[in-house]
Formats: sequence, C-alpha cells, structure tokens
Amino acid sequence: MRLPLPTRAARRALRLALGLTLVATVGVGVMPTPATAAPTGAAQAAPAPRPADQAKPASVGGPAIGAKASRVGVNAVGIDLCAQVAYAAGFRNNPLVTAVAVAMAESSCNPSAVGSNGPTTGCSNGSLDRGLWQINNCYHPTVTDSCAYNAQCNANAAYSISSGGSNWQPWSTYNNGAYAGYLSAAQAAVARLGGGPGDPPPGVTGTILANPSLNIRTGPGTTYGIAGSVAYGATVNIACYTFGEYVSGGYWPSSTWDRITNPATGVTGYVADTWVNTTYDVKTMVGRC
Repeated sequence: MRLPLPTRAARRALRLALGLTLVATVGVGVMPTPATAAPTGAAQAAPAPRPADQAKPASVGGPAIGAKASRVGVNAVGIDLCAQVAYAAGFRNNPLVTAVAVAMAESSCNPSAVGSNGPTTGCSNGSLDRGLWQINNCYHPTVTDSCAYNAQCNANAAYSISSGGSNWQPWSTYNNGAYAGYLSAAQAAVARLGGGPGDPPPGVTGTILANPSLNIRTGPGTTYGIAGSVAYGATVNIACYTFGEYVSGGYWPSSTWDRITNPATGVTGYVADTWVNTTYDVKTMVGRC
C-alpha cells in the first residue's frame, strides 16, 4: 500500500500526536474476498503440476541462447533476480542455492530467454524451453507463455515441478552437472538477500500503521492462525505479496496481503497491505508469492 504523498506526512503526524488507537487485529470491518484478478503485469501463481508432471522434463535443451521481449516485474536483474524470485517462491537453504545455480545454467538468469528443441518423446513437433528455469511448453503446457516469461511465475512453477527444491532431475543442466559451475556465484547472490540462505531479503521494507500492533497471520486472511504480531511504527521486511481476504478498514482498503518478516522476533507471515506503508505500491516492488 502507498499513502497519497500530499497528505501522508500530515496524517501520520496527527496520529502520532493524538495517539490514535487503530484496529490492530484486522478482524473488524472485513468482508469475504471478492474475485480479484491480478493487475496487468503482475506475476500470476503458477498452476500446481500433477504428480505425473513432476516426472517430466522441465527443460530439454542446453543453455538458452534466444530471448523474447523482457517482462520482468521485480527490482533485480541477473543472478540477483533469480535469488529474489526463488526466495519468494518458497526455496530455502541449500535448495535455494541450487535453484539459483540451475537458473544460471539454464538461462543466465534472463527471464526472457527461450531455447528451441527438435522432436523428443511425446513432443513430435519440437518444443520451447522458456524463461528463468526454462520451463518446457510441451511437457508443461499448463505453464502458459505469460507465466513462463514472468520472473516470479516462472520461479513458482520451478518450485512446484522440483517438489520444493527436493527433485532437480527434470532439469538437463542439473543432470549434466553444468549447474555446479554456478554454485559459488549462487551462494553469493543468496547471501546478498540478507546474510544467509534462509534469511529474508532486507531491501524491501514497510512501516506498520496499526496501533498498538498488527497480527501476523499464517495465510492471507483473518481466518488463518496468528503466528505473532508486530508493533505500530516497526519496520518489516517484505518478501512478496498475494491476494486474499478483502480488508475494508485501514488506510487503503484492498485484498492485497504482504508476506513479511518481523526483524525483532523473526516471525514470518502475512499482514493486510492496507496497514503497511511502503514507498511505492508493493506490487511494483516485489513479486507475487
């Protein structure tokens, strides 16, 4: 959420002066989530593959050499882009490092990369490997082009196909060992996210506007459990956003929820974006969860 620039300072100063207590539980004034379409250019969630799909090749050919028009939607490029979207997709620890190394081997972390393949078993007309993790269009037709060439959606698909990073056999550059040459660079990129493979990215932050505190939920809605809370005025790290329960209260009512980490407690979860002040619209700053 972004407050209107002409009035933000005045409104916030007034609340600080009066000590106005705002609703902190996001449990009042909420309505059932309406059907909400992702805004144009946002990364849609990749469809979860069936078990049979997870046994199919994710990529067929070698490193991609072609490219389509760029459709990047997050604030990073190259290997740092891969690290950012892989983290937002759910990869952690060693699988996160492996994911970044595989993407480097597959596409040089170019979200518009495309590789053309000749006929293979089940794909007699040839096929294309697409995007960061070179998701094949014949073996994984449910991953559309609009998803495959979107950095975050491609990462989400890779997370699903790899069973959360536990199975990299579908990738040709993993099987032939090419990814291993990028492990050191991948480790460095992951470290830049926040100091270690499991740490959240510190670069995108927001300020909590609910007083005295805001509940951190385990999912994007008030029906989910409470993982913890974060105090008014605290700065939190934002990893990604998603759509969930519509919140009519707050500063900018919407169905956008942010996946955040409270640096003071280490608790990670979801908070309604309407209670988080960011420099710009959060959907332009991070990828979709």
